[in-house]
Amino acid sequence: MKSKIISTLLVLFSVATFGTTHNISFANFAYSPNLVLITVGDTVTWSGDFTSHPLESTMVPVGAQAFSNSVGSSFNYVVSVSGDYTFHCTIHSSMTGTIKASTPSTGIGMNNSINEILIYPTAVHSFLKISIPTSSINLIAEVKNILGQTTMKAELSNGSITTLDLSNQNNGIYFIAIRNELDLVKVVRVVKE
Repeated sequence: MKSKIISTLLVLFSVATFGTTHNISFANFAYSPNLVLITVGDTVTWSGDFTSHPLESTMVPVGAQAFSNSVGSSFNYVVSVSGDYTFHCTIHSSMTGTIKASTPSTGIGMNNSINEILIYPTAVHSFLKISIPTSSINLIAEVKNILGQTTMKAELSNGSITTLDLSNQNNGIYFIAIRNELDLVKVVRVVKE
C-alpha cells in the first residue's frame, strides 16, 4: 500500500511539474482522436457524456493502473508506465481507442547516461550526494516536496559529485529532479528522516 501511495505521489508530482495534457472527446459513437501518442507523466483527459458512454480500459502495461469512469463529463488519467493502453465504451463495442506511451527523453543525448547519474542515499538525515557523469550539458538539481514546490536548487558540475545539505528541510518525502534547460532527465524519490 505504501509503495502505491508513493508511486501515485511521484506521478502526480511529475504531471504537476512536467506533464502535458492530451484531450480525447467522444461523439457519434467514436473517440477523437482514437490514437494518442504521449510520454510517461502526461495526462489524458476524456470529455463527453460518461453516463451514455462508460469508459473502461481493456489493456494496460504491467505495473499501470486500470481505469474506468461512468459519471460526469470529464475524466483524467495520469500515464505512469510506458507501453500501450487500450480503452472502449462498455456499452458500444465499436467505440475503441489506444494510447501509446513512451519514456521521456533523457535530455542529455544518451539513454545510458541517465543510469550513470547517481543520487544517494535515498533515506537521508542531512547530506544527499548527486554524482554526474562527464557531459557537455549543464544540469540542475531541484528538490521538490510532495506538493511539487521547489524547496532547493543547485547547479551540478559535470564529472563530479555534488553534496546537498537537506538538514534544514522538514522530514518527509521529497523528489530530486535532475533537468537541463529543456528536459527532465531523472527523478528520484528520497525520504528525509
